[in-house]
Amino acid sequence: FEGLNFPSMPLSCLPISKWKATWKDGCCCGLVQTKLGPKKSRSDRKALLDETNEADADAALSNIQQAARGNDANIQDFGDFGDFLAHFETLPEPTTIEVQEGNFAAFSLPEECLSYVPKPSEVVLNFQNGESERMISCNIELSKNELSMLQKCREEAARQGLAFLPSITVAAVRYLNDVGDLQGALQKMQENQAWRLNYFQKPLHDFEMLDDLKKGFLYFCGRDAGLRPALVMRPSRCPPGMACDQFGRLFVFCMEYFLRYMMIPGKVENIVVIVDLKDLSYSQLPPVAAVLELKDVLVKQDAGRVFCFYVCNLPFIVRAGVSVVQAAMTEKQRQKMRFVSDLSELQGDFALNQLESDLGGTRELETNFFPFPLPPGPFTAGTPGSNEEKATPNLHRLLSPEAARGRLWNPKKRPEENRRVFSEEARAELQEMELELGNTLELPTPKASRAKLENQSVNSQCMFFCNPFCRVGCHVAR
Repeated sequence: FEGLNFPSMPLSCLPISKWKATWKDGCCCGLVQTKLGPKKSRSDRKALLDETNEADADAALSNIQQAARGNDANIQDFGDFGDFLAHFETLPEPTTIEVQEGNFAAFSLPEECLSYVPKPSEVVLNFQNGESERMISCNIELSKNELSMLQKCREEAARQGLAFLPSITVAAVRYLNDVGDLQGALQKMQENQAWRLNYFQKPLHDFEMLDDLKKGFLYFCGRDAGLRPALVMRPSRCPPGMACDQFGRLFVFCMEYFLRYMMIPGKVENIVVIVDLKDLSYSQLPPVAAVLELKDVLVKQDAGRVFCFYVCNLPFIVRAGVSVVQAAMTEKQRQKMRFVSDLSELQGDFALNQLESDLGGTRELETNFFPFPLPPGPFTAGTPGSNEEKATPNLHRLLSPEAARGRLWNPKKRPEENRRVFSEEARAELQEMELELGNTLELPTPKASRAKLENQSVNSQCMFFCNPFCRVGCHVAR
């Protein structure tokens, strides 16, 4: 960079997370990417610098100046989670919900989720007619066909100049699997993104919805044996004359709470819905407009977010028509919509403390519905009792928004890197808890080997010691 005029104003250092988000074929200064083995001599490093022509240097300096002044609004700070999102052009993610400090359920994220290993049937749900649906798509290895389709999806999105929210890009495999073709998946991604950008022009605040949340017609009550949160719908508790859009807003709030605080990418990515029709009279039936509003927000969720529906306590007149309804369903719908004639059937999928007594469990009927009445384990189907005395609360606080969102599998990275969920700080905190919790926490990377892995990662991404030469304060993690 000899002969270039650097600005007199002090240049801000470019954070490592932004460096990663912008670095593709070269570093943030525009220099070519080089992977280091042994430390290069001074003459070798000078030769590398000489390869960068003056035009590249001018463009690099322009980029640095923009970053220093904060003018590049499209650079997204994803940290370690941004490496594979960079294949898609991304937009800033809107804040979807805001929850007051005292309104978090202590066991929004139970410790069992950290070490849970989903069964193959929970990762990809196979139907009897030969169709399948991917239920877990982040931080988990994808098939060769899925990776191929994902690459084509990125290339087509780049060709069309499309940019997506990070929450849409990490669900790309779900859209491809659901729609079945490239153009259809991209169209669905654009439609759902347009809905999210419009719906979340401002976040949903819990204090604005407290009255509805506390009525108990929609709330999380526990988790099934696959650690999927159970969302209970009780239409009989809906107040008469309730505005139609309130049904949809409440459902969206619950889904966003789940996506932010209750799921672990690669382990738990779905919910189950229990629809309780007990005491439902004709006068209490939700109006058609409310049902349509709920349907609209349901179809705007990522494909495969609902693992199955349980429909319980059917009124006699409804029970008589179940066989007719089932006959009209597709095979996929029949497998995901389960009509429960005997409440003891739910005990085959839930521990007893995860269900209220009128749903076949041992818990007393809840009277306080927000914060969500989420108990600790156990979660093994049919198991009695509670682990409340030894359970660790408030683990959801260790999940950053990027960690909860997850990442797509990158075949160029090591499996442990792809599966990693928590930040280094969160993992260190979990390791301190491990001393008290024994072997109940399965951490992605043992502490003893972490430093070695970090050094390897730095060596493969470092830009031949750019800081001493460029003098722009480019951070390299050490």
